[in-house]
Amino acid sequence: MADIAVESPITGLVVEISVSVGEEVAVGDLLVVIESMKMENEILSEHDGAVKEILIRTNQNISQEAPMLILATE
Repeated sequence: MADIAVESPITGLVVEISVSVGEEVAVGDLLVVIESMKMENEILSEHDGAVKEILIRTNQNISQEAPMLILATE
């Protein structure tokens, strides 16, 4: 198993975290919603795996390329 850090593609405000630790995710599943420039951007999973760690919280400002989640993949 490999751990993959899911990084923020944009700078903005975390408005929703749609997963929890231990949850299985598949490619295309909604992980996080980030508000940037008054638009909500859905961040989707690019890998199959399990959420190992959540590094962010709601109402947190986040920078582009900042790690948000750790996914454990096979």
